[in-house]
Amino acid sequence: MKLSDLSDDQWFKRLSARRDDNARTVSKLWAYYDNRQPMYHVARILAEQDNKFPSLTVNWCRKYIRSMDGRSILEGFGYVGQDSLDDDMQKIMLRNELDLKHSLNNTSTMVTGWSYGMVGPSDDGARITIESPDSMAVERDPLTGEVVAALNFWSSDIEDAADDRAVLHLPDPRGGSRLIDYELGKPVGEKRQEWMAAPSKAQASGLVPVVPFLNQERWGRPSSQLVDLIPVVDAANFTATSMMATILRHAMPRILAINIQSAMFLNQDGSVNSNALKAATGEMWVVPAPEDEEGNLLPDNDVPDVDIKQLPASDLRNFHDTMSLLARIGAGLCDLTPSDFGFGVSDNPPSAESINESKRERLLGIERFNRQQGAGYERIMRYALAVEGQEVGKRLISPKFREPATPTKQSMADAAVKALENGIADTYQARVDYGYTATQIADIEGRERAAREQESETFERVLRPVPPLSSGE
Repeated sequence: MKLSDLSDDQWFKRLSARRDDNARTVSKLWAYYDNRQPMYHVARILAEQDNKFPSLTVNWCRKYIRSMDGRSILEGFGYVGQDSLDDDMQKIMLRNELDLKHSLNNTSTMVTGWSYGMVGPSDDGARITIESPDSMAVERDPLTGEVVAALNFWSSDIEDAADDRAVLHLPDPRGGSRLIDYELGKPVGEKRQEWMAAPSKAQASGLVPVVPFLNQERWGRPSSQLVDLIPVVDAANFTATSMMATILRHAMPRILAINIQSAMFLNQDGSVNSNALKAATGEMWVVPAPEDEEGNLLPDNDVPDVDIKQLPASDLRNFHDTMSLLARIGAGLCDLTPSDFGFGVSDNPPSAESINESKRERLLGIERFNRQQGAGYERIMRYALAVEGQEVGKRLISPKFREPATPTKQSMADAAVKALENGIADTYQARVDYGYTATQIADIEGRERAAREQESETFERVLRPVPPLSSGE
């Protein structure tokens, strides 16, 4: 059956099933980001130690994603060929708080592999929202990549996580598009809950204003940034939890007592006498003397040789070296340094320039990610301008991102001064390179102009010829 032949309910079931598949996939990835992933390989270790301590987990996944997101900052929108930001697009961005939602979009795209931007009308103008892949599903044209159908779920009750509302956006064969609201009906008697559709609402535009943000898209399929790091994190969690078990048993001095009568450390009911054996950090290892069934010493062992000794603590260097090795492997996969994961701090390059050079691949990766996200933002802003009745035409929109290297003011000043001294740039360009905005540069130039005019006026007044004195003076 062709997609164009599907009814509204068939579209709803098709996209609803796709959303359910997305939710199962992304829930596993979000679990690693939130450091609450199931750890079957660690559960046995904890059970063997009678659950005396919790598992020790290292959340390198969140550290990696935040390091990427922290250097991917959306500053505004402008048209290609213009250095300045466009005022109309800046108003749309700030009104919709895209400067804040950009971080949410980055995190979802990197962790799960994709997210969605949705544009619609509101009383103030275009309304832009960022949607998670576990609440939305779309159908894309395999030729153009454009979204031809979208289904978005949400809950009408903030305290209830269960979705009971949905909206289906479809193109209308007669022109324009249609919105169909769905509501999850309440069960009546033995009747199950079912989704009920409301009458469709006609939309003037034939476009479905939903933009997918796909991470490292490969023929329509995105991938998560965490795919390569997850096995390393699992190994690190296993190593760290095993180290905790070793600390409990072998990393502290232990008392070994041999040939101790059981009555000295056991109560009559067979429980351990807490007054006789006190070990807050573990156990005392006791080897009882030979006894009969009533707990009396055997005749040949009336006076056994009691032997109490202290066992030396074991070294945990093997765990430390293993964690350090895993940190180096994980850091290499993420284009980070081991110091970013808390290891190899002493190996850090001494200067800021050397640190940035060691993270060159990371900066290049963030620039590629910004270009990837920028393509989606360009389309979102084009939809938003259309909602507000502004014709963009063939003008190309360019999202502006902050320099991911985040150079210091000192390094920016040094570069600007060198460019000016070598004749590569004039004073205006040097100020731009330093980071001044167009408004700040105009203010500086105005003050300089006023100072020059005042200086010129003072110079003319000093050199103005003094009129000769009259004979009566």
